[in-house]
Amino acid sequence: MEGVMDTIALPYKWWSEAVTVWLIVAVIIYLVVAVPGLYFIYKYRYKPGEREVGDHDFESHAGLEALLTIIPLLTVIFLATYSFTIFRKIRTVPDNAMTIKVTAFMWGWQFDYLDENGKVIKTVVTGYHANDYKLQEFEKPVIPAGKPIRVLLTSMDVIHSFFVLPARITEDAVPGRTTYLWFQINEPGEYWVFCREYCGTGHSHMFSILKVVPPDQFTAWLYGKNNAVAIKSEN
Repeated sequence: MEGVMDTIALPYKWWSEAVTVWLIVAVIIYLVVAVPGLYFIYKYRYKPGEREVGDHDFESHAGLEALLTIIPLLTVIFLATYSFTIFRKIRTVPDNAMTIKVTAFMWGWQFDYLDENGKVIKTVVTGYHANDYKLQEFEKPVIPAGKPIRVLLTSMDVIHSFFVLPARITEDAVPGRTTYLWFQINEPGEYWVFCREYCGTGHSHMFSILKVVPPDQFTAWLYGKNNAVAIKSEN
């Protein structure tokens, strides 16, 4: 878990690694294909009086054809296997995750904190702020640092999308259905949450601010009467 805790959020860590791997593979493919291609275009360019008739002595090369088949096949298998592994990590909720039910509405969010039996312990509502991006303390949902969060998503009206910026994860909130995502933020602070699905005239101001605090502060907030909590740095 040391490597996990060193990064600010999950699954951003895995998204970042995947982009790096795909970029490296893409650059290698480009160099292997484009550089020789440009060389051959120059070397065998048309010259009057030279190679007017094509070479018919060689029709195929079994070894080269096998190589050009096997290497792309292995590359595709590697990328598919690697990508599926990342997908499984992103979609498999850790066993120790806490659950928050998030209900989207035009244009705000309702956060219901659930216990192990699905009973609501506490509710935080982020309302619609048409003129600014400032929230009162009681409107900010609070989560513990370093703890996986399972989010159960639904909507009261139209399709929305719950996007957690530091984790680079999003999932649609659909009326009449329950979808899910999970994320983990390791550093205390305040982080943006946005709606990422156009949902009407107030879409650009459908946001919230996640307040991430040390676990002991979160427990005190969750079972206390006051929704406001100060962020205490562990540094």
